[in-house]
Amino acid sequence: TDGNGCTSFDTDDVEVFALPVVTFTAPADLCIDAGVQATLGGGTPVGGVYSGTGVTDNGNGTDYDFDPAAAGVGTHTITYTFTDVNGCTSFDTDDVEVFALPVVTFAAPADLCIDAGVQATLGGGTPVGGVYSGAGVTDNGNGTDYDFDPAAAGVGTHTITYTYTDGNGCTSFDTDDVEVFALPVVTFTAPADLCIDAGVQATLGGGTPVGGVYSGTGVTDNGNGTDYDFDPLAAGVGTHTITYTYTDGNGCTSFDTDDAEVFALPVVTFAAPADLCID
Repeated sequence: TDGNGCTSFDTDDVEVFALPVVTFTAPADLCIDAGVQATLGGGTPVGGVYSGTGVTDNGNGTDYDFDPAAAGVGTHTITYTFTDVNGCTSFDTDDVEVFALPVVTFAAPADLCIDAGVQATLGGGTPVGGVYSGAGVTDNGNGTDYDFDPAAAGVGTHTITYTYTDGNGCTSFDTDDVEVFALPVVTFTAPADLCIDAGVQATLGGGTPVGGVYSGTGVTDNGNGTDYDFDPLAAGVGTHTITYTYTDGNGCTSFDTDDAEVFALPVVTFAAPADLCID
Protein backbone atom coordinates (compact mmCIF):
# COMPACT_ATOMS: atom_id res chain seq x y z
CA THR A 1 0.00 0.00 0.00
CA ASP A 2 1.55 3.28 -1.11
CA GLY A 3 1.20 6.81 0.23
CA ASN A 4 -1.87 7.36 -1.82
CA GLY A 5 -3.64 4.41 -0.20
CA CYS A 6 -3.35 2.32 -3.32
CA THR A 7 -2.70 -1.43 -2.72
CA SER A 8 -1.32 -4.03 -5.02
CA PHE A 9 0.54 -7.43 -4.60
CA ASP A 10 2.66 -10.04 -6.33
CA THR A 11 3.13 -13.85 -5.71
CA ASP A 12 5.80 -16.47 -6.30
CA ASP A 13 6.03 -20.21 -5.46
CA VAL A 14 8.52 -22.25 -3.47
CA GLU A 15 8.55 -26.05 -3.83
CA VAL A 16 9.53 -28.36 -1.00
CA PHE A 17 10.95 -31.61 -2.35
CA ALA A 18 10.61 -34.92 -0.64
CA LEU A 19 13.86 -36.79 0.12
CA PRO A 20 14.57 -39.62 -2.26
CA VAL A 21 13.61 -43.08 -1.05
CA VAL A 22 16.92 -44.91 -0.65
CA THR A 23 17.34 -48.63 0.10
CA PHE A 24 20.44 -50.67 0.70
CA THR A 25 21.20 -54.29 1.58
CA ALA A 26 24.66 -55.23 2.84
CA PRO A 27 26.40 -58.44 1.76
CA ALA A 28 26.06 -61.61 3.80
CA ASP A 29 28.21 -61.93 6.92
CA LEU A 30 31.62 -63.36 6.15
CA CYS A 31 34.92 -64.56 7.57
CA ILE A 32 37.88 -62.24 7.94
CA ASP A 33 39.94 -64.24 5.45
CA ALA A 34 37.26 -64.22 2.73
CA GLY A 35 39.25 -61.76 0.65
CA VAL A 36 38.07 -58.57 -1.03
CA GLN A 37 34.42 -58.82 -2.09
CA ALA A 38 34.41 -56.97 -5.42
CA THR A 39 31.69 -55.08 -7.36
CA LEU A 40 29.05 -55.36 -4.66
CA GLY A 41 25.83 -53.41 -5.04
CA GLY A 42 22.56 -53.36 -3.16
CA GLY A 43 21.78 -49.62 -3.17
CA THR A 44 18.87 -47.97 -4.98
CA PRO A 45 18.37 -45.72 -6.85
CA VAL A 46 21.66 -46.15 -8.71
CA GLY A 47 24.05 -43.27 -8.78
CA GLY A 48 24.94 -43.03 -5.12
CA VAL A 49 28.04 -43.49 -3.04
CA TYR A 50 28.97 -46.34 -0.68
CA SER A 51 30.95 -45.71 2.49
CA GLY A 52 32.01 -47.45 5.68
CA THR A 53 34.90 -49.31 7.29
CA GLY A 54 36.53 -51.60 4.75
CA VAL A 55 34.49 -50.07 1.91
CA THR A 56 35.99 -48.73 -1.33
CA ASP A 57 33.43 -46.97 -3.54
CA ASN A 58 34.19 -47.64 -7.20
CA GLY A 59 33.00 -44.21 -8.31
CA ASN A 60 30.51 -45.47 -10.87
CA GLY A 61 27.37 -45.06 -8.78
CA THR A 62 26.61 -48.77 -8.93
CA ASP A 63 29.08 -50.85 -6.94
CA TYR A 64 31.79 -51.00 -4.30
CA ASP A 65 34.40 -53.35 -2.87
CA PHE A 66 34.44 -54.60 0.72
CA ASP A 67 37.60 -55.89 2.40
CA PRO A 68 36.78 -57.84 5.58
CA ALA A 69 40.44 -57.93 6.64
CA ALA A 70 40.64 -54.14 6.46
CA ALA A 71 37.35 -53.80 8.30
CA GLY A 72 38.38 -56.19 11.05
CA VAL A 73 36.39 -58.54 13.23
CA GLY A 74 33.03 -57.17 14.33
CA THR A 75 29.81 -55.68 13.00
CA HIS A 76 30.26 -52.87 10.48
CA THR A 77 27.71 -50.42 9.11
CA ILE A 78 27.80 -49.74 5.39
CA THR A 79 26.05 -46.59 4.17
CA TYR A 80 24.59 -45.90 0.73
CA THR A 81 24.04 -42.19 0.10
CA PHE A 82 22.07 -40.87 -2.88
CA THR A 83 21.45 -37.29 -4.08
CA ASP A 84 18.62 -36.75 -6.58
CA VAL A 85 18.28 -34.18 -9.34
CA ASN A 86 16.77 -31.73 -6.87
CA GLY A 87 19.92 -31.88 -4.74
CA CYS A 88 18.08 -33.70 -1.99
CA THR A 89 20.13 -36.32 -0.22
CA SER A 90 19.09 -39.40 1.66
CA PHE A 91 20.81 -42.61 2.74
CA ASP A 92 20.20 -46.11 3.99
CA THR A 93 22.45 -48.36 6.07
CA ASP A 94 22.84 -52.05 6.68
CA ASP A 95 25.26 -54.09 8.75
CA VAL A 96 27.71 -56.78 7.78
CA GLU A 97 29.47 -58.90 10.39
CA VAL A 98 33.06 -60.06 9.96
CA PHE A 99 33.80 -63.24 11.88
CA ALA A 100 37.17 -64.10 13.40
CA LEU A 101 38.79 -67.37 12.37
CA PRO A 102 38.57 -70.13 14.98
CA VAL A 103 41.69 -70.64 17.11
CA VAL A 104 42.96 -74.09 16.16
CA THR A 105 45.78 -75.99 17.86
CA PHE A 106 47.39 -79.31 17.02
CA ALA A 107 50.27 -81.40 18.39
CA ALA A 108 51.65 -84.26 16.28
CA PRO A 109 52.64 -87.60 17.81
CA ALA A 110 56.21 -88.23 18.94
CA ASP A 111 58.77 -89.08 16.28
CA LEU A 112 58.90 -92.81 15.54
CA CYS A 113 60.62 -95.56 13.61
CA ILE A 114 59.36 -96.67 10.22
CA ASP A 115 58.52 -100.15 11.55
CA ALA A 116 56.48 -98.88 14.51
CA GLY A 117 53.22 -99.97 12.88
CA VAL A 118 50.01 -97.99 12.45
CA GLN A 119 49.47 -95.55 15.31
CA ALA A 120 45.71 -95.70 15.85
CA THR A 121 43.16 -93.22 17.23
CA LEU A 122 45.58 -90.32 17.61
CA GLY A 123 44.23 -86.89 18.47
CA GLY A 124 45.80 -83.58 19.41
CA GLY A 125 43.56 -81.15 17.51
CA THR A 126 41.26 -78.58 19.13
CA PRO A 127 38.43 -77.69 18.96
CA VAL A 128 37.09 -81.17 18.23
CA GLY A 129 35.16 -81.67 15.03
CA GLY A 130 37.90 -81.09 12.48
CA VAL A 131 39.74 -83.15 9.89
CA TYR A 132 43.30 -84.50 9.94
CA SER A 133 45.38 -84.78 6.76
CA GLY A 134 48.92 -85.44 5.60
CA ALA A 135 51.23 -88.18 4.35
CA GLY A 136 50.44 -91.47 6.08
CA VAL A 137 47.33 -89.99 7.74
CA THR A 138 43.89 -91.59 7.67
CA ASP A 139 41.20 -89.37 9.18
CA ASN A 140 38.64 -91.50 11.02
CA GLY A 141 35.73 -89.23 10.13
CA ASN A 142 34.58 -88.67 13.68
CA GLY A 143 36.14 -85.26 14.23
CA THR A 144 38.30 -86.51 17.06
CA ASP A 145 41.03 -88.89 15.89
CA TYR A 146 43.11 -90.29 13.05
CA ASP A 147 45.55 -93.08 12.27
CA PHE A 148 49.15 -92.56 11.21
CA ASP A 149 51.12 -95.18 9.29
CA PRO A 150 54.86 -94.41 9.35
CA ALA A 151 55.59 -97.02 6.68
CA ALA A 152 53.11 -95.38 4.31
CA ALA A 153 54.49 -91.94 5.10
CA GLY A 154 58.09 -93.01 4.54
CA VAL A 155 61.35 -91.88 6.07
CA GLY A 156 61.56 -88.13 6.65
CA THR A 157 59.77 -85.25 8.31
CA HIS A 158 56.05 -85.06 7.57
CA THR A 159 53.59 -82.23 8.25
CA ILE A 160 50.22 -83.24 9.66
CA THR A 161 47.42 -80.67 9.34
CA TYR A 162 44.33 -80.31 11.51
CA THR A 163 41.59 -78.24 9.84
CA TYR A 164 38.50 -76.99 11.68
CA THR A 165 35.42 -75.10 10.45
CA ASP A 166 33.26 -73.32 13.04
CA GLY A 167 29.54 -72.59 13.11
CA ASN A 168 30.03 -69.40 11.09
CA GLY A 169 31.64 -71.34 8.26
CA CYS A 170 35.06 -69.92 9.06
CA THR A 171 37.97 -72.32 8.60
CA SER A 172 41.38 -72.35 10.21
CA PHE A 173 44.12 -74.94 10.68
CA ASP A 174 47.25 -75.78 12.59
CA THR A 175 50.16 -78.00 11.62
CA ASP A 176 52.87 -79.94 13.38
CA ASP A 177 55.64 -82.22 12.17
CA VAL A 178 56.39 -85.85 12.92
CA GLU A 179 59.65 -87.45 11.85
CA VAL A 180 59.85 -91.05 10.69
CA PHE A 181 63.27 -92.58 11.24
CA ALA A 182 64.85 -95.21 9.01
CA LEU A 183 66.00 -98.43 10.63
CA PRO A 184 69.76 -98.69 11.14
CA VAL A 185 71.67 -100.72 8.57
CA VAL A 186 73.01 -103.72 10.48
CA THR A 187 75.45 -106.33 9.18
CA PHE A 188 76.78 -109.51 10.80
CA THR A 189 79.10 -112.34 9.79
CA ALA A 190 79.12 -115.54 11.84
CA PRO A 191 82.34 -117.40 12.64
CA ALA A 192 83.57 -120.16 10.37
CA ASP A 193 81.94 -123.56 10.74
CA LEU A 194 83.66 -125.65 13.39
CA CYS A 195 83.77 -129.01 15.14
CA ILE A 196 81.82 -129.70 18.29
CA ASP A 197 84.99 -130.16 20.30
CA ALA A 198 86.59 -126.90 19.15
CA GLY A 199 86.02 -125.34 22.56
CA VAL A 200 84.53 -121.97 23.41
CA GLN A 201 85.30 -119.38 20.74
CA ALA A 202 85.90 -116.23 22.76
CA THR A 203 85.56 -112.51 21.93
CA LEU A 204 84.03 -113.02 18.52
CA GLY A 205 82.63 -109.98 16.69
CA GLY A 206 81.34 -109.39 13.18
CA GLY A 207 78.40 -107.08 13.90
CA THR A 208 78.15 -103.44 12.81
CA PRO A 209 77.54 -100.77 13.95
CA VAL A 210 79.13 -101.55 17.31
CA GLY A 211 76.97 -101.33 20.40
CA GLY A 212 74.54 -104.15 19.75
CA VAL A 213 73.73 -107.49 21.30
CA TYR A 214 74.51 -111.01 20.08
CA SER A 215 72.10 -113.88 20.67
CA GLY A 216 71.49 -117.47 19.63
CA THR A 217 72.05 -121.07 20.70
CA GLY A 218 75.46 -121.43 22.30
CA VAL A 219 75.99 -117.64 22.31
CA THR A 220 77.00 -115.62 25.35
CA ASP A 221 76.91 -111.86 24.76
CA ASN A 222 79.71 -110.15 26.65
CA GLY A 223 77.67 -107.02 27.36
CA ASN A 224 80.18 -104.59 25.87
CA GLY A 225 78.48 -104.09 22.52
CA THR A 226 81.44 -105.47 20.62
CA ASP A 227 81.92 -109.20 21.12
CA TYR A 228 80.49 -112.54 22.25
CA ASP A 229 81.52 -116.11 22.99
CA PHE A 230 80.28 -119.15 21.10
CA ASP A 231 80.32 -122.62 22.60
CA PRO A 232 79.82 -125.27 19.90
CA LEU A 233 79.35 -128.01 22.50
CA ALA A 234 76.48 -126.07 24.11
CA ALA A 235 75.01 -125.32 20.71
CA GLY A 236 75.17 -128.94 19.59
CA VAL A 237 75.59 -130.50 16.20
CA GLY A 238 73.77 -128.68 13.43
CA THR A 239 73.35 -125.27 11.80
CA HIS A 240 72.73 -122.46 14.24
CA THR A 241 71.55 -118.91 13.51
CA ILE A 242 73.36 -116.17 15.38
CA THR A 243 71.61 -112.79 15.54
CA TYR A 244 73.17 -109.36 16.00
CA THR A 245 70.64 -106.73 17.13
CA TYR A 246 71.40 -103.01 17.19
CA THR A 247 69.35 -100.03 18.44
CA ASP A 248 70.34 -96.55 17.27
CA GLY A 249 70.04 -93.17 18.95
CA ASN A 250 66.48 -92.74 17.69
CA GLY A 251 65.40 -95.94 19.40
CA CYS A 252 65.06 -97.76 16.09
CA THR A 253 66.12 -101.41 16.13
CA SER A 254 67.33 -103.65 13.35
CA PHE A 255 69.22 -106.94 13.15
CA ASP A 256 71.16 -109.22 10.89
CA THR A 257 71.71 -112.97 11.10
CA ASP A 258 74.23 -115.49 9.87
CA ASP A 259 74.64 -119.23 10.35
CA ALA A 260 77.41 -121.21 11.95
CA GLU A 261 77.49 -124.97 11.52
CA VAL A 262 78.77 -127.28 14.27
CA PHE A 263 80.09 -130.57 12.91
CA ALA A 264 79.86 -133.86 14.78
CA LEU A 265 83.08 -135.73 15.31
CA PRO A 266 83.57 -138.67 12.97
CA VAL A 267 82.69 -142.12 14.33
CA VAL A 268 86.00 -144.00 14.40
CA THR A 269 86.38 -147.72 15.07
CA PHE A 270 89.54 -149.78 15.51
CA ALA A 271 90.28 -153.39 16.56
CA ALA A 272 93.78 -154.22 17.78
CA PRO A 273 95.41 -157.59 16.82
CA ALA A 274 95.05 -160.58 19.12
CA ASP A 275 97.19 -160.60 22.21
CA LEU A 276 100.58 -162.23 21.64
CA CYS A 277 103.92 -163.21 23.21
CA ILE A 278 106.91 -160.98 23.01
CA ASP A 279 108.77 -163.57 20.90
